[in-house]
Amino acid sequence: MSDDGASSIVLIAMLGNVFSPRWVRARHHDPAASSLDFSTFNVSLRSGSRTCWALTERARSSVSRTQDHLAIGASAMKWHGERLVVRIDERSAPWGSPVRGTVKLTPLSVSDLSVPLDPRGVHTWSPRIPLARVEVDFEEPRVKFEGTGYFDLNRGSAPLEDTFASWSWSRTSHGDEATIAYDVALRDGSARARAFKVALGGELQSIDAGVSVDLPSTRFGLSRTGRSSSTPMAIVRTLEDGPFYARSLVSTTSAGRQAFGMHETVSLDRFRSPWVRFLVPFRMRVEAA
Repeated sequence: MSDDGASSIVLIAMLGNVFSPRWVRARHHDPAASSLDFSTFNVSLRSGSRTCWALTERARSSVSRTQDHLAIGASAMKWHGERLVVRIDERSAPWGSPVRGTVKLTPLSVSDLSVPLDPRGVHTWSPRIPLARVEVDFEEPRVKFEGTGYFDLNRGSAPLEDTFASWSWSRTSHGDEATIAYDVALRDGSARARAFKVALGGELQSIDAGVSVDLPSTRFGLSRTGRSSSTPMAIVRTLEDGPFYARSLVSTTSAGRQAFGMHETVSLDRFRSPWVRFLVPFRMRVEAA
């Protein structure tokens, strides 16, 4: 997110699009269907009135990976020393407009923490770079900004909708400090909430998750909650508003300073609904193998 809060970018490289109705159908016919045949590089870019969204599924033949490099189609991320450089070359969904640019992420703190999100450890979350500086430079659309960033990893050995009913995630920062909260509702009716704080160059520290507060529902009627150990979280504006997923710019106050950040809500109950799975492909493209 830019330092002035006016621009943001989210990049998600998925070796298996966890929200793919095509993969759901493939698993129904063959439980051993490979996640790699549904890989995608998701881009969500917003700057003022300019917005773009790219989500193209590709087969395993379009995936290349090593210890320090990952490519899905023409988009790739690679470590150059201590800096992660991401080159995006995509087409928007559904219209196919070019989405091309570069994102450079420089870590300001790092972590090797791995957090199990469910009792059996089927799904884990690793906030590897909780605090970073980011440089964004796009040719199409023409967008350029600098700001604070974040990098994490999620792994799972079962479909998300089989383990979770929903989750809420947020990360807020005021430049040299960040707070991350992950709140999951499990399919068995139980819930787990974890929160962490990190300062410039410091270690990720576990903190009290604070009180869960209801936030305004989305236009699709999706419930949202936020956790904050200081002042209550507030929605500044909704960036992505879908039938089962919402991403928002939020604000709170930390140590007397206003902090801005990203908030994410996912309803896997909604994702299971036939009407949602019917709508999802309208925001996707599929590249033939």
